[in-house]
Amino acid sequence: MVKDKSTASVRITTQFRSGKSMMYDLSCEDNRLTVEIAPSENDAGQQAFTAAAHARQSPERPSITEPGPTRAEALRAVGRAWAAKNGAFGFPTVDWEQVGQALHAVRAI
Repeated sequence: MVKDKSTASVRITTQFRSGKSMMYDLSCEDNRLTVEIAPSENDAGQQAFTAAAHARQSPERPSITEPGPTRAEALRAVGRAWAAKNGAFGFPTVDWEQVGQALHAVRAI
């Protein structure tokens, strides 16, 4: 059977609240990813957000946390930082555009 490229290869398997954070477990083809999005404050005391992501199946459990003025911007910052690792230190390749689409579909960002 040929895999349909139009089908999203990233899907949310679990979502739950942990304190003030929302946690999302995602299946990204061969990788398992957990994304946490939480409200925070920026240096000026204004509402902001922090996004964190870690790969669950890697022995190193690589993790990145980045702030942003919105949930979507914080997630994009995590995606940029993750991609900059370019597979080093146990960071698997992740399609952050599809991660964003999956989270947007459930109004997470």
